[in-house]
Amino acid sequence: MQYNESSTIIYLKKGENLMFKMLLNPFENHTDRTLSIFGILVMLTMILLCWQWNIIADGIIQLHNTAEKPLWKVIINLGINVGLLSLLMFGVAKLSYQKTRFIDVLKVVLVANFAQVMVMLLLFNPFLQEMMMPLEKAILEGDMMLKTVPQTNLIVISIVSLFAVGMLYYFFHLLVLGMKIAMNSKKAYHVILIILLTMILDTFLHFFNPYLI
Repeated sequence: MQYNESSTIIYLKKGENLMFKMLLNPFENHTDRTLSIFGILVMLTMILLCWQWNIIADGIIQLHNTAEKPLWKVIINLGINVGLLSLLMFGVAKLSYQKTRFIDVLKVVLVANFAQVMVMLLLFNPFLQEMMMPLEKAILEGDMMLKTVPQTNLIVISIVSLFAVGMLYYFFHLLVLGMKIAMNSKKAYHVILIILLTMILDTFLHFFNPYLI
């Protein structure tokens, strides 16, 4: 059998384009079952990472280090975020489109949290946490110019932080995209409303802190 290099390259490029389109809009050309499975996998991954790396999502878009917690507390804490955001978005969707189903909104919220999973992997992995220790030590000792922190550490932390900011945008991109489909809307003000209400809920949860410590 003759090896066709050009065909392989074309096949790989098509695969890359398909992957990019899927990440950009996972709600397009995917069945409810596929989105449900993906959303469940996202939730399970979040639970595992929060449990193993001692992360608390003390807000919709908040992630911080925390003390070690039993698995059941991790599940409840994440459930608070997913549940309240889903209920809020469902209420908004119902006002606009009566046929909206709660399960559709829940899937959107779970899929949108894929961005949070990426932030966890970027910022809370043991390698980066170790690289951040000199930075934390410098701040605690009053070295605000970070002269005692190795340049390599600062460069890596800066690059990763930029990616994390990009993931924040990606979270809202997925949430807005999915909600517009769930509520059958093409109105621009719904985009602002979804983002604004999510930010308000995030601030509320972070301030009142209903999470299990």
